[in-house]
Formats: sequence, structure tokens, C-alpha cells
Amino acid sequence: MLIHGVTSSSRTWWRVGPWFTERGWHVVAVDLRGHGDSPRMSGGEEIVDLAADVHETVTPLLGPGEHVDVLLGHSLGALTALKLGTEHPGLVRRLVLEDPPDSKGGSSGFDGVAQDVEAGVARAKKDPEAVARNLRAEHPSWTDEDVANDVAGDLGCDAGPVVEMVRSGLRLDLPAMIEALEVPSLLVLGSEEMGSFMLEPERTAVAEALKNGTVEVLETGHSIHRDDFAGYVSLLERWLGEG
Repeated sequence: MLIHGVTSSSRTWWRVGPWFTERGWHVVAVDLRGHGDSPRMSGGEEIVDLAADVHETVTPLLGPGEHVDVLLGHSLGALTALKLGTEHPGLVRRLVLEDPPDSKGGSSGFDGVAQDVEAGVARAKKDPEAVARNLRAEHPSWTDEDVANDVAGDLGCDAGPVVEMVRSGLRLDLPAMIEALEVPSLLVLGSEEMGSFMLEPERTAVAEALKNGTVEVLETGHSIHRDDFAGYVSLLERWLGEG
């Protein structure tokens, strides 16, 4: 199961999903509440609500005794996956967390992230072609499909309540949550210098708290699966093969 980041949608996994299916996996990619084609937010949502939504989505897909073999989330999706993995440890066999934000929200803080979300959605609705041009310039390793999906994510984002959630509902004790994980976990981080949302000193604290897992750092920004797709899936293939 694949869970996207803030202002994104299931479309962000357009290459990762097929990579799994080509290797025999059955893949489900969700749109979080307030994103993509999912129902809109009502206001006041927190991570626990998003995790409950994902749990409600996946449970009917599993037969008796079945599990989610891999729960993978990026950014906001990583926080959602982490919450689900800690609250329902028997549901998930392996967890992949792609560049979750630290408890302060990275270098700009959650207030800064909220402002970026609000401004980014507004720009996309005003001039999506200009936003696409800027994305191509800022992220030369992204494909045209990555760019188009990012713009579509902005256009499908329920900006008001999403901004409210980012400002007030994402400040989690990540080291404690990571330490409580019972399932094998892979924490994939981008480079601090290139824009990772997981910064020191929490970066080291989270890595040290991960007792049953592996920490890998790629020389990318925050969106690792788009910044370096080949390196990302190579890492997944190696880690899943060892698990």
C-alpha cells in the first residue's frame, strides 16, 4: 500500500506502483482525505484521522489472516503509515518511511510548510502552466509525468483544511513512535543540504530509535521517489529481498 505526501495524490506513484506489480505484488495507492479523488476534509483533522481512513480502506481488501506486506508512505504519507503501523502492528509486515518531516516541520517549520501549501495551491489554480515550468526548472530529474502529477495534486488539494492540519496536527514525537515500531522498517531520507524535511538533531535521534530496521540516505531532496527513481527502487529491491 502506497501513501502520498501533502498536496499530492496516488498519481505520484505512477512509476513505483508498476515497479511493484511487475515483480508480482498487488498494489493499492490511496488518496488521503482532502487530496485527489477522496472526500474533502471537514476541518480539525489530525494524523490519527488519516491513519483511520487508510485502515478503513485496506481492511476489506484483506482476507482472514492476511496482512499488508509493505506499507510505504512519503512525507505526510510516512507519518500516516507510521501512525497506522504503531496502532495496528499486526496489520503490517514491513514499513517504508520516505523522508517524514521532523517534529518541527523541517527547515521552514510547519507554519512555513502551511504557507507553501496555501501559496502553491493558489498558484496552480491561477496558472498551472507556469507552475509546471517552475517545477521543471527546480527539479530537472523529474519526468514530465512527475511534473503533471504534482500540478494535478495541487489542483485536487483541499487547501484550507489541509493547511490547518499542517499547522496544528503534525507535531509528533517521532523518536518515540519509531522506537515503538514492532515491524521491520526502512527509513529513507534525502540529504539535509538538498531539502530533506528530517533535520538534525532529530535526524540522529530518529535513526538511533529505529531498533528493528535500516536507515538509508540518498543524495536527493524531499521527494526521493521522484528525484532519483532508479536509486529509490534499487534500494527497495535490496531491502525487500533481504526481508
